Amino acid sequence: MKKGLVFLGLFLALSVFVFAEDITILLAPKSLNNPYWFAVENGMRDAAEKLGIKAIFDAPVEADAAKQAEKILSYIVKGVDGIGISPNDPEAIKVVVKRALDKGIPVIMFDSDSPDSGRYVYIGTNNYNAGYEAGKLMAQLIEKYKPEKKTIKLAILTGGLAALNLNERIRGFRDALEEYSKQSGREIVYVADPFPCDDDSAKAIQIIRDVTRKYTDLDGWFMSGGWPLFAPKETVISALGGPERMKDLLVVGFDTLLPELELVKAGAVKGLVGQRPYDMGYLSVLVLYNMVKVGVENTLKILPKVVREDGTVDYIIDTGVDVVTEENVDQFYEYAKKIYSKR
Repeated sequence: MKKGLVFLGLFLALSVFVFAEDITILLAPKSLNNPYWFAVENGMRDAAEKLGIKAIFDAPVEADAAKQAEKILSYIVKGVDGIGISPNDPEAIKVVVKRALDKGIPVIMFDSDSPDSGRYVYIGTNNYNAGYEAGKLMAQLIEKYKPEKKTIKLAILTGGLAALNLNERIRGFRDALEEYSKQSGREIVYVADPFPCDDDSAKAIQIIRDVTRKYTDLDGWFMSGGWPLFAPKETVISALGGPERMKDLLVVGFDTLLPELELVKAGAVKGLVGQRPYDMGYLSVLVLYNMVKVGVENTLKILPKVVREDGTVDYIIDTGVDVVTEENVDQFYEYAKKIYSKR
């Protein structure tokens, strides 16, 4: 949690602020029906308040790439000054980004990227690395809870199949477990391709229930997002097969919202990889504000840059991850109460 706050302080020191400006920033998440976005919105609001500008947080209620693009286009027509997007589909958003850039509106990505869209900056989790951490955590849990078992059967839950951030998490998770398999001699078997829930909590719960019942020898779940874990605790435990079955299931999820942390406390979830969505919202506003006030190029000069293998330069602010287990869950529970509450 501290790494992101240190970077916030550094950025504030380098930024050029002129308060109470007639500037409007739009942040467009994937949807509005996921409590994960509350923390992003809270970060956005706090930054906008400090800067004395207007910030809008808007998206379709349900995750829908076409509706997301349509909504953003409406704000481009209205004339916002800067736009941050968490795209449902990195390809589908390209037309929207081009329209904004053609009008001189700076565009960045947060939470999920569209690296070939022309956006200036990505702010958020390095999703491959985060997935890799989830895989390492699963390997540790296998060693702890199933030390004698030679074949481990896992299922993977995802949201939208086109979401780059989720696909990168899954890739990192699989790579970490492939390395673990080679080192340990254990066989890791995935019972099927990732199961998509379309970012819908109710659908995710049904998938968990159906798959856990179908594969009676299932050893664990990797949930690349928190969708089913936002449901009431009793509902999640029931979907995992009840109190006895959940003890034997190794569940590793994403994000650290209060309902998820309560499931760690209850033993239903063995571990979580937490992002830092508050920092994503806060930093998105700071970066876009600076782009409006001092220009894109001047802003990019003070941002972290990545040199690709082909020699091209990209600008990425990695907000980092937190690994939560029963050992440190209480610390994260107190922090989550502050940043995930709806204001």
